Order: sequence, then structure tokens, then C-alpha cells
Amino acid sequence: MIKNLSRVKMLLLCGALSFPLASCVATYGPPGPRSNYAWVPEYRTYDGAVIYGHWKYVGPAYSDREWIPGHYDRYGKWQKPRWYRIPPSHKGGVWVPGHYGPRGIWIQGHWRY
Repeated sequence: MIKNLSRVKMLLLCGALSFPLASCVATYGPPGPRSNYAWVPEYRTYDGAVIYGHWKYVGPAYSDREWIPGHYDRYGKWQKPRWYRIPPSHKGGVWVPGHYGPRGIWIQGHWRY
């Protein structure tokens, strides 16, 4: 009986010690692509949509390309993170960068005229 009690105490102690370790792991993202990227943890939008954790480019801006984080498209298919070449503008266009829209769907960057 005493041996079983000490085993139970040891299991409870190990379980209690594992909670801080689990929370540390959850706050960091997967290994990053390079130093100019920051991990954005998973969050919910105002309408309850889940935006999964992703890498955001925080380095110097490029005038001819835009970073698109990994995301699920409107058909539920995973799209890998990648650089997107911005198409040339017509006169008077304003570039609207890609962003998450309603229901957490990624909206590709586009020219607004």
C-alpha cells in the first residue's frame, strides 16, 4: 500500500511539473525560415474564425513582391507560405496587401482603382 501511494505521489509530481513545460512549448512556433520572419500564434477573429499560427515577414519591404503566409483557401485546401510577385499597376491603382477577411479566409493582395 505504501509503495503504491509513493508511486501515485511521484506520478502527480511529474504531471504537475510537466504543465509549465507544455505552456512554454505552445508559445513558440516551429523553426523559422530566416531571421526576417516572426511567428504569429493562433488567434480568433471577432466573428469566431480561427487564424492558425503562421510566419509573418517583418524584414525590409519589397516594392515588387509580397509575403503570403501559409493558410487555408476558401475551398479548405492548405496553401504553402510563399512570395507573391505583385503584378504591374495601371495608372492610379493602389496596392491592397493580402489579409485575412471575414470567416478567416485569406484575401490575396490586389490593385484597387
